[in-house]
Amino acid sequence: MITLDANITLNSSSPSFLHLLSKLRRRYGSSAESVNTNEQAGKTNGTEQTNNCEQTDQVGNVTVADNLDFAQLIEDLRLNVSENRFALLLLLPRSELFEMLQLLGKDQLLNGLKFFSKEKLMALIGGLPKEDLLKMLFTMFTNPNQLIENLPTKELYHFLRSDKIDKGQFMKTFELMPKENLSTIAGYLTKKNCDKMDKRELLHTIKQFEKFHLVDGMRKLDEKSLRNFVTTLTESNPKLYSEFSHLALFNVADRFARTDLIESMMNIDDSKIMNMLSELPDKLLALTVSQIDPQVFAALLLNNYQDLLTDLVTG
Repeated sequence: MITLDANITLNSSSPSFLHLLSKLRRRYGSSAESVNTNEQAGKTNGTEQTNNCEQTDQVGNVTVADNLDFAQLIEDLRLNVSENRFALLLLLPRSELFEMLQLLGKDQLLNGLKFFSKEKLMALIGGLPKEDLLKMLFTMFTNPNQLIENLPTKELYHFLRSDKIDKGQFMKTFELMPKENLSTIAGYLTKKNCDKMDKRELLHTIKQFEKFHLVDGMRKLDEKSLRNFVTTLTESNPKLYSEFSHLALFNVADRFARTDLIESMMNIDDSKIMNMLSELPDKLLALTVSQIDPQVFAALLLNNYQDLLTDLVTG
């Protein structure tokens, strides 16, 4: 994963960039320097001379702008240095910085999330839809079954009561359960000892009851058997994972480290990551955007920011 340049500071007056800018102003702003000399002379020769110098100053700056070789200037700005890109980005409006996020790769966008604390990151994750929480969890768990293992028992019963799970799905899953589990459920439902019944008889007995009764009967199962049942049910129909509550999935995600959470967002849409990054302060947003490809940034400056470049070198 690409990482942000650790040498970049949040100081908009970077000494190295200011030194570079000073050199460029001397090189490109020579006309302006001569105007300044005339201004000094005007101070000794009265108001009329000063007014003439002001007019000359305006003309001088226009001449500098007209004669600027912007392509060469961009090359001289050494945009391959991330510190220089950052310094220039700090001069742009926040809205334009946000638009530039679209020019970053997924790794670079995720790098920006590293500026958030775990608490803030979880607040942002809480705003994601359930399907995205599931994507993240399935990335962090090596096996989907681990999700079931980490959900509280109360959530499993809540899941089983979902209208999206019908009695037929229950019965198909019961067919895969050990006879002992079925005997336990049938015994609870009938209030009789069903230990001597075979599996076929047990399934026939259980089938006579409504789904909500079956859920009640499953409360008599041990924890492992209950989780095995839910695991089998979701494996046969992965769409059922969405029947777990948003809060339960969020609480499972909260157990992971901040770095794991960020890496798990690799499959989240870029637009949603960018919405999160919109919560960054201006300087951290600029620092995130400073990962932009130097050539792409150079093209942006050349096509859209010639006025900014002119102001830089004319002072």
